[in-house]
Amino acid sequence: MWLIVLLFFSLVATLLYYVSVKFGPSSLAKLALISWGATIMFAVDAVFKYLEGEEPIEISWNSLELSGVLVLVVLVIWLLSLALFSRKH
Repeated sequence: MWLIVLLFFSLVATLLYYVSVKFGPSSLAKLALISWGATIMFAVDAVFKYLEGEEPIEISWNSLELSGVLVLVVLVIWLLSLALFSRKH
């Protein structure tokens, strides 16, 4: 389930990047890149789980909790990158 949630979050972040003018493209571009990086990383993990004979996508309460934590980590990394590496005007 976490892979599906991250994929959905990445798609939303990318759509916001293309549609939004209010927040500026650079800040949402970072969010989209960070979320896609996490999605690709966990997609590779799911492929290796499948090749080992395990279920690649698990639907459970623990998986839903992990999804929430992963989205929060992506948001925290994005906010830290904005705070630490933003341009000073």
